[in-house]
Amino acid sequence: MKKKWMSRTLALALAGTTVASMVPTVPVNAKESATTGTTYYVDSIGGKDSNDGTSESKAFKTLDKVNDLNLEPGDTVLLKKGSVFEDQALKFTKEDSGTAEAPVKISTYGEGEKPKINTNGHGQWELNYGNRLDNVNHKWKGTVSSSILIEDTEYLEIEGLELTNDRKSETDTEQGKAYNDAYAMDRTGVAGVAKDNGTVDHIVLNDLYIHDVTGNVYNKHMTNGGIYFIVAKPTNEGETGIARYNDVQIRNCSLNKVNRWGIAVGYTYQWGQFETGELPDATMAKYGSSNVVIENNYLNHVGGDAITTMYLDRPLIQYNVSENAAEQINTTDYVQQQPRLDANGKEIGKQDVGAGRVAAGIWPWKCKNAIFQYNECFKTLNAASGNGDGQPWDADYGDGTNYQYNYSHGNTASTIMFCGGNSVNNTFRYNISQNEDMGPLDPAGNSGNCQVYNNTFYIKDGLNTIWHRSHGNGGPVDMENNIFYFAGNTQATVNNWNPNGNKTFSNNLFYNVSTYPDDANAVKVNAGTDVLVNPGSGPKAVAEDRAARKHENPTEKTVFDGYKLAENSPAINKGKVVVDRNGYTIDHDFFGHAITAVPEIGAAESDVVADTLILRSNVYKVDGTNVSELPKNTTVDAFLKNIIVDTGVKVTVKDGEKVLEGTDVVKGGATIVLSYEGKTDVTYTVVASSDKELKASYYEVRGTEVQVPYTEKNPTTVKELKANLTVADTATVSVVNAEKELADKDAVADGMTLRITAEDGTTNDYAIKQKNEYNWTKDFINGQQGNVWFGQMKDGSGDWANMTSVDKDGWPNWATHTYYGPGIDDDQHVTTASSPDKHGLLSAPPSTNISTAMAYRVPKSGTVSFKVRDGEPYLRQSPNEGGTVTLSLYVNGTEKKNLTLETSKKKEGNWEKAEEIEVTRGDIIRVVAKCNGNPSKPSAHITPIITYVDKAAADKEAPTVPADVKASEIAHTGAKLTWTASKDNVEVAGYNVYLNDEKVNDELITGTEYDLAALTANTEYNVTVTAVDAAGNESEKSEAATFTTLKEADLTELTTTITEAEKVLTAEDKDKYSEAALVELKELVEAGKQLTATSTQEAVDAKKDEIQAKLADIQTQFTITATAGEGGKIELKDEIKEKAKDETSYETKAYKGTSKVFTITPDKGYHIESITVDETDVKDIVKEYTFKDITEDHTIAVTFAKDGLTVAKENLLATINTAKEKLAEKDAYTPESVKELEEAVEAAQKVYDKEDSTKEEVDAAEKAVQEAQKALVKKETPKPEAPVKKDELKAAVEDATKVVGDKEQYTEESLAALQSAIDKANAVLDNPEATQAEIDAAVKAVKEAKEALKVKEDKKDDNNKGDDSNKGDNKKDDGNSGASNNGSSNGGSNNNGSSNTGSTNTGSGNKGTTSTGSTTSHAVKTGDTTNVVTWLFALAASAAAGLGVVKRKKED
Repeated sequence: MKKKWMSRTLALALAGTTVASMVPTVPVNAKESATTGTTYYVDSIGGKDSNDGTSESKAFKTLDKVNDLNLEPGDTVLLKKGSVFEDQALKFTKEDSGTAEAPVKISTYGEGEKPKINTNGHGQWELNYGNRLDNVNHKWKGTVSSSILIEDTEYLEIEGLELTNDRKSETDTEQGKAYNDAYAMDRTGVAGVAKDNGTVDHIVLNDLYIHDVTGNVYNKHMTNGGIYFIVAKPTNEGETGIARYNDVQIRNCSLNKVNRWGIAVGYTYQWGQFETGELPDATMAKYGSSNVVIENNYLNHVGGDAITTMYLDRPLIQYNVSENAAEQINTTDYVQQQPRLDANGKEIGKQDVGAGRVAAGIWPWKCKNAIFQYNECFKTLNAASGNGDGQPWDADYGDGTNYQYNYSHGNTASTIMFCGGNSVNNTFRYNISQNEDMGPLDPAGNSGNCQVYNNTFYIKDGLNTIWHRSHGNGGPVDMENNIFYFAGNTQATVNNWNPNGNKTFSNNLFYNVSTYPDDANAVKVNAGTDVLVNPGSGPKAVAEDRAARKHENPTEKTVFDGYKLAENSPAINKGKVVVDRNGYTIDHDFFGHAITAVPEIGAAESDVVADTLILRSNVYKVDGTNVSELPKNTTVDAFLKNIIVDTGVKVTVKDGEKVLEGTDVVKGGATIVLSYEGKTDVTYTVVASSDKELKASYYEVRGTEVQVPYTEKNPTTVKELKANLTVADTATVSVVNAEKELADKDAVADGMTLRITAEDGTTNDYAIKQKNEYNWTKDFINGQQGNVWFGQMKDGSGDWANMTSVDKDGWPNWATHTYYGPGIDDDQHVTTASSPDKHGLLSAPPSTNISTAMAYRVPKSGTVSFKVRDGEPYLRQSPNEGGTVTLSLYVNGTEKKNLTLETSKKKEGNWEKAEEIEVTRGDIIRVVAKCNGNPSKPSAHITPIITYVDKAAADKEAPTVPADVKASEIAHTGAKLTWTASKDNVEVAGYNVYLNDEKVNDELITGTEYDLAALTANTEYNVTVTAVDAAGNESEKSEAATFTTLKEADLTELTTTITEAEKVLTAEDKDKYSEAALVELKELVEAGKQLTATSTQEAVDAKKDEIQAKLADIQTQFTITATAGEGGKIELKDEIKEKAKDETSYETKAYKGTSKVFTITPDKGYHIESITVDETDVKDIVKEYTFKDITEDHTIAVTFAKDGLTVAKENLLATINTAKEKLAEKDAYTPESVKELEEAVEAAQKVYDKEDSTKEEVDAAEKAVQEAQKALVKKETPKPEAPVKKDELKAAVEDATKVVGDKEQYTEESLAALQSAIDKANAVLDNPEATQAEIDAAVKAVKEAKEALKVKEDKKDDNNKGDDSNKGDNKKDDGNSGASNNGSSNGGSNNNGSSNTGSTNTGSGNKGTTSTGSTTSHAVKTGDTTNVVTWLFALAASAAAGLGVVKRKKED
C-alpha cells in the first residue's frame, strides 16, 4: 500500500516518482489577486522617516517605520538595494497578515547589493513556550534578539535580504560577554512564532543571505540560529485553537556562520502529544505542523545542526547543501556548564559540561513520514572532538523517515544514525556515501522496522567495520542490495557484522573483505574486480555555485557517474525485489533510472536484461507465471503502468490469439507475453481473483454468522444488506434461500445465506441471523473495535477516536492513562463476558479533559429504544471522594440527557426506562463519561441496551456522493457532463447539477450525463452534482469539475475572404474561370457561411485558408504560345488573341482548369503538314486542337505544305480527325446533332478512302463535316444545387415541441395536427436526401399547425385578453405588434436573431420591403450552427426596421 506522505495541500509527489517531477520547484506563492495593496519604500541612505514611504522619492529611512505600519493584505514593503540598517530589526505581527489571494510581500528595489540588516543584538523580544520542553533542562523562556521576527503573521513572503546579528559589532548589546558564555543571549536571523492565531498559513522565505549570527552556543530551542520557527502555547487555546504552522517554505537561502542552529522548524509546546514511536495521523493532523518545504539552501559553518524538522507532518527537505556543520560542538567552544532547570524554568543548579553536546547535519525530530532527498552533506565536524553525533543524516525520534537519493562525503561519524527507541519505520535507500570517518551505519538504539537498501557505501581506506565506532549499534537493521565497498589494497577484516544479533543481510555485495556476514545471496568480490565505473570519484567538496548537483535525469552526465555499475559488474541483476515496509514506492535509482524487473545491487540500476525475462508488480500479485488480484475492469493501459519489466522488454497482452490494447479489459485467462531479441519468450497468465473475503460490515459478524437487524414493519432488503458490506471489487454479493438467489427488492430473513462469490467462482458463505437487541455486555469482545460497538475517547473539544490500548493487566476494558476506559466488570483475561449478568464498565481519567464512551454505530435506519440495565448507573466502588462523574447520552453530536454520579453504590436517574430514538444508518449513539475534579472512584456500572422497534423506517439516508464528475465535448456555449452513479439504501431517484453553485435542472436528471447549454464563451465554470432519493434526501455535492468554455471564434478574416470569393462567383466575366473550380469555390463559401462564432477558431481558420487557397488556385494563369509556318494560320477559336508577337506567332493566357481551342487554317493550295504540341508531334492531323484542363504552360506549332499535282486530301483528313475528337464527347451534345456529324464524317471518310476522288468531292466532304460540326448542339447542363439548410426546420420543430404536450391548454384535435406536422418534419430532418423544397414545406406546415392550435373553451379566460400570441397579427392590443422581442415592445422588429413573418418595415430606403422569416429563438446548444451571412443580413434588417418603427411612432 502506498504511503500517503504526499497528502495535504502541497502535492509533493517527489519521493519515488517520475524523473520529470523531481526537479527543484519554484516558490509556491499564494494565489495572485485582483487586490492591490500599498507599496512602501525604505532607503537607509536617501529616505526620511518624515516621508509617507509610498514612493521611491518619499521612502522611509528606518525599519521602525515599517514596524509601525499595520500592513494590509496585498501590501508590499521594498527595501532599497545597497541600504544598510544598523541596530535595527523587522517585526511582523498577526495584524500584518495577508490573505491567500493577497499575501504581504517584503522584497527589494533598485540596483546593487542586497539590503542589509545588521541587528547587533537589538530587535529583542521575550520568548515563552508556555510550558517546559521535553527535556526539563532545555531553556524555554527568555530574551531573544532577531533580525526578523514573525509573530502569528500568515500569508507573508520575504525575499532578497541580507541579515546579520553579530556580537562582535561595536554597537552590540552584549559588549564584553564571551561568545560561548552559557548565559549569552539567543539570537536569530529570522524567528517565527505561532501562538495566538490557530493554524498559521503560508510563510515563504526566499533568497535570504544570513550570516554572522552569533547566538548562544548551547541553547537548542530558543529560536537560536539562522532561521528558527517555533510553536508556543496560546494565551487562550479554546478561543484561538491549537497553534501550528501550515505551508512554511524556506528556499534558495544561504547561511554562513550561524549559531546554534542553521534552519529549524516546528518545535511545539504540544510535544507531549508525540511521546510514542509510531505517530498517529490524527495526532499529526491536529498538533503537528504541515506542508513544510525546505529546499535549495546552502549552509556553511553552522555552530550546531544544519537543518532540523521538528514535530512536522510529512515535511519535504530536498536539494540542500551543508558543509562544516557542528563547528562549535567540541571541547574548545562548548565548555561551560549550562543551568539546570526545574519544571518552571528556574535555575536550580548546573549541568555537566558535555550536556547536549551533539549535532548532526540534516535530520528530523518527532516527524511523520519526513522525506530527505537530493541533499549533499560534507564534513559534519567534531565527532572525534566531543561531538556525540557528527553524521550527515540522523533518523532520530520519528515515524517513517525516508532518506533517499542523497550524497555525503567526509563526515566525521557514520553516514546515517537511527537514534533512540522512538526512531521507528525508517527507510534509507539509493544514497551514496564516500569516505566518512566511521563505518556507514549507526543503529543507536532504534526500534521496530528499519530498512537499508540499494545504497553504495564507499568505505574509507583503513576502516574495518560498517558500524559506528562507539554507539553500541544495538538497534535492528535489515540490509538489502547494498554495496559495501572497502577501499584500499588490504582486505578489511570485519570482526562483528551483527552486533546484538538483530541485523539481517540479504543480497548485498561485499568488496575487499576477508570475513562475511550471514547473507545467503551475498556477492563476494575481491579487490581489482570492476564493480563500479570509477569508485571513490564522487565530489569531495560543494559545487562552485554551492547548489546541490542534479543527478535525477538518467540521460545526463553527472559528477557522480563513477558510482554507476561497470560493464559486466557482478552487481548487475543480482539484487532482490525489495518491498518497502514503510509503504514508499520503489521506482527509480539515484540517477533517475527506472527500477527494472530484476534489480541491481547498489544505488545504480542498469539496462542489462536478465537471462530469463521476468515480470513483477507492486500492485498485482505475481506468483510464478501467474498474475492475479487485478481490480475489476483493469484496462491494458492501466495494467502496463502497474507492471515492471527490464528495459527494452516488449509486453504483449492477449486474449487467446487476439492482441489487447488501450482500453481493452484484461480478464482472467488473458496471457502476458514478454519478448526480447535473442531471448526466449516468457508467458504469464492472468488468474481470476479468488478474493471472496468480507472486508467490512455495518453488521456484527461472529465467525460465519452475519447478524442483521430487521422487523416486520422495517424489513432489510437484499439491496440494503449489500450496501452495508464491503468486498473486493472483483467479487459479487448475493443472498440465497434454498439455493435460489433473491432479488434486490426481496427481504432477508433468518437462516438465509449471504454468499460472496469471487471472480474465479469460488464462494464464501455466511449464515444470516436476525439480531434486533444490542447489549454492550453480551456483545463485548475485549480488544475488538466494531462492527457495532466501539470504545472511544476524546480530549477536550477534539474529535472522538477509537481507543487502541487495552488494560495492561488483562482486565477486559479499553484503557487510557493506564486503565480508565469502557469495558465490562469481569475477571482478568476474559475475552467475552463470562455471564450475561456482568455489568458494563465505564470510566474516564480524573483531573483531565478526557472523555470516554461506549459507542454504538447504527447498522440500520429505523427506530430503536435505548435503556440501561435495571439498577444502573452507579459508581461501583467506594468510597468516592474529590469529584463527580457526568454520564451523558449523545446521538451523534447532540446531547439527549445527562446525569451526575457522586455517591458510591447509589443509582441515579431513570435510564432503565426505554426511550425511543429515530436513527439513520451510520449514526453514533454514545454513552459518555467525564470526570469533574478528581473523583477517587470514577468507575461506573452502566450497560447500554439498544433494541430495534417494529416501526417503519423513515428514509433519512442520503445517497452516496456522485463520483468522477467530468466535463467533455466542451464548446463555446455548452459542455457535456458525466459522472458515476450514486448508491442509496433504497433507490436513487435522480441527480441535480449545480453550475457555479446554482441548480440548472428543473426536474431530476435520471441518467448520469447532462448537456449544459447557453453558457458564455471563454468562461470558467465549476460544476457539481448531487444525488437525490425518492424521499428527497440529497447527497453532499460532488467534487467540482472545472472547465473553461471555448473562446468565440473571430470571423473577421473568414467574412472578408467570403466576400472576395463571392465577387469572383458573381463577376460578369466569371466564365473565364474553370466551371468545376467555381463549383468547388461556391461549396467552400457555403460551408464557410455555416460557421459561427461558436465554431472553433481552428475550423474557422481552416475554412478561410481553404477558400483563400481555392481563390488563388482558380486565378492562376498559364501561357500558351502558338506558332504557324508559311501556308496557313493558327488562331484562338471564338477569341481575340491577346498578344501578337508577329503575324505567325502569339501568346495567350489561360486560367487553371479551363480549356483553349485553336483552329488551324491552311491557305489555298496548302495543307497541314505537322502539328507539334510541347515539342511532341501530334499523330492525327486536325484542324482544331484543344488544350483541356490547363495546369501548365504549353506550346503549339503548325507547319503547312503545298498541295501536289494530285488531289490533296490532307486537309480533309485533318477535318475528319477534328470531328472525331468532337464525337468522342458526344454525350455533351444532342443526339440529333451528333447523328448529323457522324453521317458527315462517315461520308467524308469514304471520299478520303476513294483513290480517284475529285477535288470537288473532297472540298464538298470537308465543307459538310465542318458545317455538321458547327451545328452541334450542347445539352443543357443542370446547375449544381446549393446545399440544403435545415436550421430553420430544426428551430421550428424545437419551438413546436415545447407546446405540443400542453393538453390542458389546447384541444386534442389541434395538438394531434401539430404532432403530425412535427413527425413529418422530423422525417425530413432525418432524410439526408431531402430537397430544400421539401424542407421549406415542412417548415411551413409546422408553423401553420402551431398557429392553428385551438385554446380549450374553459381556458380562454385565462389568456391575456386582446393579445393572442399565436395569431401573429399586428393589432394595437398586441404589445409587440406580432413580433417577438423577449417582452419588449418594438413595433414589428424581432431582436432574437431571426426575421419576422408578416412584419412590414417602412422607412427611409425601405419602403414596401417585407421581411419574412421565423420568429423562433432558442439557446444555441453544442453542435448548432447559425448562418454567418444570414445573421449579418438579419442584423442589418433589424437596424432598418428599428428606423422604420421610430418614424411610424412619430407619424402616429
